[in-house]
Amino acid sequence: MNRPAKLLTAWAAAATLFAGTAACGGPDDDAADGGAVEISVSNMPQTTEPRDRENFLKEVAAFERANPDIKIKPSDAKWEANTFAARLSSGQLETVFMVPLTDPQAMIKRRQIADITEEFRKLPHSAEFDKRLLAPATGADGRIYGVPTKTYAMGLIYNRDLFAKAGLDPANPPKTWDEVRIAAKRVSDATGVPGFGMHTTKNTGGWMLTTQTYSYGGVMQREQDGKHVAAFNDDPTRRMLELLKAMRWQDKSMGSQHLRNQDDLVKDFAAGKVAMMMGAPDSYKGYVTRFAGDPAKYGQAPVPTGNTPATMLGGEIAVVSPKASKAQQAAALKWIDYYYLRPKYEPAVATERAKAKAADNVPVGIPDVPFYAANTSGPVVAAERANASVPLDNFAPYVAGVAGQAFVVEPPVAAQELYAALDTAVQAVLTRQDADPAAELKKAEDKVAPILERAQR
Repeated sequence: MNRPAKLLTAWAAAATLFAGTAACGGPDDDAADGGAVEISVSNMPQTTEPRDRENFLKEVAAFERANPDIKIKPSDAKWEANTFAARLSSGQLETVFMVPLTDPQAMIKRRQIADITEEFRKLPHSAEFDKRLLAPATGADGRIYGVPTKTYAMGLIYNRDLFAKAGLDPANPPKTWDEVRIAAKRVSDATGVPGFGMHTTKNTGGWMLTTQTYSYGGVMQREQDGKHVAAFNDDPTRRMLELLKAMRWQDKSMGSQHLRNQDDLVKDFAAGKVAMMMGAPDSYKGYVTRFAGDPAKYGQAPVPTGNTPATMLGGEIAVVSPKASKAQQAAALKWIDYYYLRPKYEPAVATERAKAKAADNVPVGIPDVPFYAANTSGPVVAAERANASVPLDNFAPYVAGVAGQAFVVEPPVAAQELYAALDTAVQAVLTRQDADPAAELKKAEDKVAPILERAQR
């Protein structure tokens, strides 16, 4: 599963130094070998991933054969919080580079990424692209400044075997947080296994609490006088903390181990030591490949509803340097389409990629959020299902449920620091019976407020 996006405090603090400038990298001239347009692209796999790197370079070569007027300069640079600000300000970024879904809105305001609306509209099936996915890279002007390349929507993971032993229907997992509470107690009472496990360390407690807050209609930050301020010290987040406290101390359905991060929980879940946890479908990969979990016991549902059908949307967006010429922008969109989007709308390409994954013993068929309308994404999904190595029926509740949920991205400013402060609040209500959710949120707010202020100077 993807880690929480590491938002760029250093970048945000430094951004005003080069606001409105062409701060991102990209060749200044279009000419390359024989007059071809040259573009640089990021996210080539590292040398520590030789098979993936080889496959990436094969795709580059195939793209260049299909587009002899474009020359690709691949880079294995990736978005990193500690280096991004310096690369941004020095103009060393690639023509095409990846950012978390949280970043484009601020970059749009500072004119640090290119308007690619016209080139995007030329791409196959662009009119069918899910607008929920485009929203993080769509400006207030309605223009498009980036293209999603990888997305995940958070959900609820549950142990189908433990559900059955507790008399629960594995095909009908909890749909609301009240139902989660009931199911957790039934599993705990019937099997002795904690019914629900909550992330609490390494910023994952705040990450998951944010997702849960969204399901109650809340937000973690809001705009005030042109800046983002903390907004989690209110009813939606309090209700979720109160629910967790009740499950822990009244129901006694969460066990006694409450200092775990994402990997800790997946490991315990795979070992049958916890019946439910938060996570996106790609948690399944680690569940089976790293922790030897039983595929038959894995179940995936959408995020339960508090009072709002919503979930956290995460992932990456491909953006283009504002220094890129029109020819380079056109070439950049052709590359984004060729490498990232074709598997989402061409069944033959989806089949080819699925077979390549299977050959590398990578689970095939884990559902993700379709990029396109059903008439286009449907044949791709069918192609992936035909080559699937995962128990598809176990993901059916998720696929059906997430289609009707709103997608909300992570907090746009200093998310990691916000998550860290909320880790403490989650830990408090799970480890101290006298902890007051409202008081813990006030402590977190007091800690986060100056951090947000500094990040936006």
